Amino acid sequence: MKNYIAYDQDGKIQRIGVCSDDALKAQALAGESVMEGVANDISQKIVQGKIVNKTSQEIEADKPPVIAESKLLARITVGQYQSILDRISVLENEV
Repeated sequence: MKNYIAYDQDGKIQRIGVCSDDALKAQALAGESVMEGVANDISQKIVQGKIVNKTSQEIEADKPPVIAESKLLARITVGQYQSILDRISVLENEV
């Protein structure tokens, strides 16, 4: 088993997890890269294939959005939130 980090072209960590050795490359979705390792998606990012700490400004900018109806924080990455919005847009256009 391998710990993995899936990240986008800007170095933002999209997912972290564990997979079988032979499934490592399959963890990357379109536009993403994957590497073996352990990272904190809130406080770290990937730069030139290395895990580095984000600045305090980057951490603040990447905070999850507040859901207006419930005032609860969403525990998802900004990339995941954008993906949800994109899928909602597609569904709205199908109606």
